[in-house]
Amino acid sequence: MSWNRDYEKSGRIWGENPSELAKAAVQYLKKNKKDKENYTLLDIGCGYGRDAFYLSDNLKCDVLGIDVSEKAIEIAMNTVIKTKKHNIMFQSIAFSSLGGDKYDIVFASNVYQILHLQERDAFRNAAKKALRPEGLLFLSALSTRDPEHYGKGEQIAGETNSFKDEKYLHFCTREEFMQDFGFLDIQELYEQQYTEPRSNGETHHHVSWILIGAVS
Repeated sequence: MSWNRDYEKSGRIWGENPSELAKAAVQYLKKNKKDKENYTLLDIGCGYGRDAFYLSDNLKCDVLGIDVSEKAIEIAMNTVIKTKKHNIMFQSIAFSSLGGDKYDIVFASNVYQILHLQERDAFRNAAKKALRPEGLLFLSALSTRDPEHYGKGEQIAGETNSFKDEKYLHFCTREEFMQDFGFLDIQELYEQQYTEPRSNGETHHHVSWILIGAVS
């Protein structure tokens, strides 16, 4: 699969620093005095674990990171071995293959944007099933105002704001988030501008949505 090739070629594609969503999650939880003992946290699309390790270092939590890329999970597991982290686990599985375990937090950084329409439906259903009562979803996805990728490549027929250049990407609006995640009590929903370094020396400028929602 292409993500395996990307990780084989570039390794830690986005460097060591946490994503904007990981920083927002830690800030939100500490601000709202929700830094309790022993969160259970599911990181969907964890890649090589940069956010999983950051969240583990800054919150009292047990983390399960999942990703479809076997190479990404291999890199993440090597880091677990080196750091001797006992509260982080990684598995190479799709979110559609999750069992019935429940989590205090479901976290998904820049995953929603690479999912096709039916896959986004499946993601929301998986998030519903995985969240405990009063659980929290932290999610980020590219905005239609993203200057780096929006409008580039071939527009996907029947999917508004979806394009395929090197990879498929879907770009979200506020209205779409409010509709798609109406099953949650949305705590925060805002656009975030940031720069993203790449392992090849490039720097990308992005605009992404950050959504924080609670099970009502």
